[in-house]
Amino acid sequence: MESKPNIGPQALAFLAIFTVAASSEEAQAEKLWSWSYRNPDTKITAAGTLTTKGRAAGSYEITAMTGAWNGTAITGLEPAHSCCSPPGWNDNLLLDGDPSLDKSGLAFGAGNGLKVNLFYKDGRYAYEIENGPEAFGGDFAAAPMDRQ
Repeated sequence: MESKPNIGPQALAFLAIFTVAASSEEAQAEKLWSWSYRNPDTKITAAGTLTTKGRAAGSYEITAMTGAWNGTAITGLEPAHSCCSPPGWNDNLLLDGDPSLDKSGLAFGAGNGLKVNLFYKDGRYAYEIENGPEAFGGDFAAAPMDRQ
């Protein structure tokens, strides 16, 4: 007769705590992404980096953004629900899949007070410059980068 290992309640409790802690660390870990957007119809090119934290419900919370929007330096990520129209549209989430952005999208500032909301709506990527019309088309991509 084979003997089976006896795992007591203390070992099970330790295993449960370790599993929750590992999941919590993964959810809070920062991740760096390379991103780009190109719309040949409107002659817009943009690229840079995104910093995210956490992963919940198939998305990452974007916490910082750098890069350039059509040659103008990006000054930073706009707070969630602050841009563009209707007011408070952006949720600053990066989706884990395709498309990479949702209808609310991400918003950022660029030189001279320019605010841009980049999003996915009606099966296409689009952007809106604050108080302007939506411009549809183009491609958005985000890929994780190795941290060194």
